[in-house]
Amino acid sequence: MINTSIDEKEAYLKELVIKSLKEKNFSDHDLLDTLFAEVKKEIQQNANNSY
Repeated sequence: MINTSIDEKEAYLKELVIKSLKEKNFSDHDLLDTLFAEVKKEIQQNANNSY
């Protein structure tokens, strides 16, 4: 997920969550945690840069 935009990460995260819910398969929870952390960090950085 290096050098991907926040929009791409968000879209991928949504796809993984929907897939996991449909399949009731949460084996990708480490990947989901990592993606949530990356998106949160980028949002916080963007918020700090806008001030």
